Amino acid sequence: MATLTANSQTIFPDEFNQEGNERFPSITSDGKTLLFARENSEGFDFYLSNKVDGKFMPPTQLVIPKDMPYPTSPMISYDGRWIYFSAINGENGSDLYRIKRWGRRLGKPELLPEIINSGGYEMFPSITKNGDGLYFTRLKEGSDPMNLQYAIYYASIDKKGNFGEPVKLPEPVNLYSEKEPRIMPDGKTLVFLSKISDESFDYEVMYVTKSDDGSWSDPMPMVALNNGGSPHSPCIDGIAKKAYYSKDGSLAYIDMSKVFTSGLKEEDQMGEAHASVEKSRSGDQADESKTAEQQKQEDTQPKISPFSDLGFDIVEYKPQPVYRAVIIGINQYQDEKIANLDKPEGDAASIEEILVSNYTFPRENVISLKSPTREQIIETLDNLMEVSTENDHILIFYAGHGHWDPRRKAGYWLPSDAKAKSTANWVRNSTIKEYIASYRAKHVLLVSDACFSGGIFKTRAAFDDAEKSIKSLEKLPSRKAMTSGTLKEVPDESVFVKYLQKRLLENTEKYISARSLFDSFRVAVMNNSENVPQFGVINSTGDEGGDFIFIKK
Repeated sequence: MATLTANSQTIFPDEFNQEGNERFPSITSDGKTLLFARENSEGFDFYLSNKVDGKFMPPTQLVIPKDMPYPTSPMISYDGRWIYFSAINGENGSDLYRIKRWGRRLGKPELLPEIINSGGYEMFPSITKNGDGLYFTRLKEGSDPMNLQYAIYYASIDKKGNFGEPVKLPEPVNLYSEKEPRIMPDGKTLVFLSKISDESFDYEVMYVTKSDDGSWSDPMPMVALNNGGSPHSPCIDGIAKKAYYSKDGSLAYIDMSKVFTSGLKEEDQMGEAHASVEKSRSGDQADESKTAEQQKQEDTQPKISPFSDLGFDIVEYKPQPVYRAVIIGINQYQDEKIANLDKPEGDAASIEEILVSNYTFPRENVISLKSPTREQIIETLDNLMEVSTENDHILIFYAGHGHWDPRRKAGYWLPSDAKAKSTANWVRNSTIKEYIASYRAKHVLLVSDACFSGGIFKTRAAFDDAEKSIKSLEKLPSRKAMTSGTLKEVPDESVFVKYLQKRLLENTEKYISARSLFDSFRVAVMNNSENVPQFGVINSTGDEGGDFIFIKK
């Protein structure tokens, strides 16, 4: 890496900075996912890099629809779930879009509503950390084509995702021409590019802080980023304490302490390459001598918060897990050759009520399917893939007929439209396994009260390892299964479900792992039925040694 010694700026490795113009870096709050754009003849390509062991991996290109007109200025949301960007359509203006993200898989671009996209030029979106507001730039009406003038706007977003009327930020934020806003995770510190005067074509990186009464402080220059070249607004890595930015078409980074200057020692504010006298944004020379009144005014100006107050509490913050469940119970079968059952729907309803009433499963996150068809099961599992996030805890419960085919060595669930003489509508155990492997969730637990292939388990020796702490189990991703039997037929009146319900109700621990729960009733099931219940890792689905944790209300 080449280092720019004047301000301890460091250029990113060659795999990041290639022949194109690299711009618009943004990063998630946990400092693990960096997004940036590389210019080509038809717009910008978007690239993503994940940090592993403190080092950014070589970036990979994201796939944006080819018919998207000149995509540019992307920003990844602080939780990593969305990418906001603008698309320029020549003389027809520029609109703001957002696109949902699952790793490197992207959804379809969503055009933001007309209240945001005015029909003119909207660019440079920046979403707040909690998603309750959007900052962006709008080209001023009647702007001189030879000297374009921009202004920064803010639109609130309610809990239903509706945008409020955009409001132009007041002076001293919008003064001459301002663009590329970046709101820090605290929701109060705004970084942006600003013209230093009405006549000048030069922009500088500035920042302001928002007071509790909604007013903004006077803009302060980010001195370390404004030394020569063409600077752009940075993003801040709250974990590594670095600012990532683009300058003269290359990605670079600098220590965060060099960027936000208020409250630092004077020599740190100015840097080695700066004299003791600066120019203000209006171009006037600052007076070296300060009166007592001037000093008092400066002392009462809103200062940049300490680093920990910028909203990067992610270092200490542990996101709350989101619990989801799909509960399937099948009593009725359309094919007369398949016997109807009496208990599964009731068992499923009982499990649902226990999870919602006694554990941290919100009722709106629990999907209950009574005697569903194969299509309904698959659609539900598809939808779960769309809504699941990286911190989700997903439980899938099935009670109904199951079948083991010894010739194919395959296990199946039998939906309500299954036919005895055809497997066309049956659901293979391997299909369920593929869904479990593909979910972004941190933990997935399958509870199957039907014969289920023991071959899905990584090993039958599920009880050899010593129990880990709840904290360790929660930290590591898991894909586990708990089944009522292996290849034997499971009776209509399930002993397995009976003791599962009993232990969930009797549990007095605030936190209990799925394995501990299973251990508490395994022997009871064996002593009162012919089946041997199983628990273990679902093979080749991304389990890393953790476990599903039930949290009691």
